[in-house]
Amino acid sequence: MHTGGQGDTVRRQLMVGIAALLPLVAVAPAAAQEDSPLGTPVYLALGDSVAAGIGAVPAAPGYPQLLEELLDADYNPAADKATGRSLADFELVDLAVPGATTATLIEYQLRPAVQLIEARDADRDPKNDVEVVTVTIGGNDVFTPIAQACIATATPAGCQATVDAVLAGVEDRLTTILRELVAAAGRDAEVVVTTYYNPIGSCFLTGVNPAAPAIADVVLEGGTIPGVLSLQGGLNDVIRRVAAETGAQVTDLYGALGPADYVGGRDCLHPDPSGHEVIAEELYATLAR
Repeated sequence: MHTGGQGDTVRRQLMVGIAALLPLVAVAPAAAQEDSPLGTPVYLALGDSVAAGIGAVPAAPGYPQLLEELLDADYNPAADKATGRSLADFELVDLAVPGATTATLIEYQLRPAVQLIEARDADRDPKNDVEVVTVTIGGNDVFTPIAQACIATATPAGCQATVDAVLAGVEDRLTTILRELVAAAGRDAEVVVTTYYNPIGSCFLTGVNPAAPAIADVVLEGGTIPGVLSLQGGLNDVIRRVAAETGAQVTDLYGALGPADYVGGRDCLHPDPSGHEVIAEELYATLAR
């Protein structure tokens, strides 16, 4: 995730990432068949800095790399689930970019993702299709505006309106993202979206505002803090609802990570290496259902 103020840098990172990916998605079906007659199945990751591995890399692999290892060991593409019997080694294509929001994912990641799914599905090699797609997005949409409106000020008069507007925008854009991915994936690939954990209690924001962890809980899961914020459902409820409406699966990370699984300190956003391990294991469990 990203805390704001670096839009130009994020845009450059996105464009560089897409330029690097174009050779993967621009191959004509006949060429793909000729060059790789026995391809490998693809695990495609989209999202923000969590999906890019921030908090773990470069010292340790992020959750997409860890999940790829689990898929290599125990995923059966023919059955579309983890079965205890490995039939193929996966290729990881990670389009995630630190700082990504639902809006920038639509602008920069969604089209290359759909193109890759369609190109692999359209060639004559049944072994090289995109089999698993994971999405972690929405955290950057809420973090900076809500930190400013609800946590950093002693009189958060604009908190409610800010949260309401942000969640409405996330719901609209996430619907576009998941609908297009599920439609492209069809019945032969699994699309899984994650909810978010609450790392705020492990970072410096608790010193700025002791109510910060409770406010974050309401933003994620709904609830009421008198005079500040009241929600019937939070960001995670939006993610669950959109997934149900579009046919995606959900890996619920709320409550799955403990205090030792966050970077903490000045970092109020990212899981550490153990946190990334938890996320990979939770995603794998979803795929095994």
